[in-house]
Amino acid sequence: MKKSLYSQAVDRRSALKIGAASAAALGAGRQVAAMAQDATPAASPTTGGDFGLADLQVEGDVEIEYWQYEFASKTDLVNELIPEFEAANPGIKIKHVNFPYEDFIQQVAAAVQAGEGPDVLNVYFGWIPAYVQQQFLAPLNPEWFPHEEIESAFFPTIAAAKVKDDYYALPTAVRTLALFCNMDLLDAAGIAPPTNWDELVEAAKATTVKDGEKFEIVGFTYDLAGQGHNWWREALIRQAGGEPSTDDNRTLQWTSPEGVEAFNYLISFLTEHGVTESGFQTDGQTAFGSGKAALHVDGSFRVGTYAANAPDLNYQIVPLPEYKEKASFASFWCNTITRNAAEGDKAIASAKWIDFLASADVMKRWTPAVGELPARVALAEDPALLENPKVAPFIESLPYSYATFMVNEADLRQAVLDAFDNVVLAGLDPEAALQEAQDKIQAQLDEYWAALDA
Repeated sequence: MKKSLYSQAVDRRSALKIGAASAAALGAGRQVAAMAQDATPAASPTTGGDFGLADLQVEGDVEIEYWQYEFASKTDLVNELIPEFEAANPGIKIKHVNFPYEDFIQQVAAAVQAGEGPDVLNVYFGWIPAYVQQQFLAPLNPEWFPHEEIESAFFPTIAAAKVKDDYYALPTAVRTLALFCNMDLLDAAGIAPPTNWDELVEAAKATTVKDGEKFEIVGFTYDLAGQGHNWWREALIRQAGGEPSTDDNRTLQWTSPEGVEAFNYLISFLTEHGVTESGFQTDGQTAFGSGKAALHVDGSFRVGTYAANAPDLNYQIVPLPEYKEKASFASFWCNTITRNAAEGDKAIASAKWIDFLASADVMKRWTPAVGELPARVALAEDPALLENPKVAPFIESLPYSYATFMVNEADLRQAVLDAFDNVVLAGLDPEAALQEAQDKIQAQLDEYWAALDA
């Protein structure tokens, strides 16, 4: 019998698919540490977390396994942090297990199916719903991690770590979107970086260069397969005054008047204003990095890429242009407790470990070491971070950045891309194209929640 959409999303093959879908962003982030090497001074050793778990004590010696994918700056910092944590928590030992990214996804999928594996697992936030349905994760104990404290301590992205009434993860760092501006091109046109939707259109028009019908420079990149789909879904819809889904993550609202307005705005760069084309210079990040695009929406992870591959590029980063509201998209990796550590000393040790990794002290060290942004609200005004012009715009966007609750990341992205293609290439009515995309993903959500509620 053919499996349901949701079943396809959560079996081992789909776990691989979900992981592969986020691999592009991870690959881009491999040089990201360069963006903030000088952002903060060296921190002193860290000894505890911020949720007040110091009184929780294990009864005997306990070892917990911590799994994360192999990423040198992250694994090196965690190896540095482990002895500090162990010294502050006698009786607890951390076994740090790493795999290359591709192998990591396979190992996690196998562990999920076999009921084995790590006690604490570092996961992409988009995997949480599937792992919860598979009953691989234990919810965070609300007595140890009060919901109101989680929601006040972390940026709004933390909502993506909540399924039904429980939180399942704490982040150590996040990534957001902003607008990259080629200042040589903007200065030549006599314009400043745009701050709102109308200014973005005008800036793109002023900087576009064509030889007949051939683009030499695009005023704005049309990069839906990159960050464009995220920008529309979580930023543009919210900026127009709407919400991409209901607060409980059960019902999509892509076809709301605000969703359609945001959809038409994004398409207009290609179809109405004539300032870009799909596939120019292969993709948006390449076009901007080569100096052939004036404006480009991308993530904080891209700064390290340009530092390494385009060191002479004269560019400025500003928050995403606004409309009626401010909004941006964010993504994050986070630490979860698996069902292997749901009770007893392992539960206590695992809770203390993820509290430690999500502490403000660790985040202050994480940004300069790894290059990702702090996830705690208290660090948004850290002077050392805000003094870095390549970091500050992303930090500024954190209070209004949102992550997407998803059942299957690859299917979600493809549905949005298909909607744009159906309008641009097939001439379908925008609202009808959005309705088709929404229906596909809503069916997955309906199956997901039906299975979880059963």
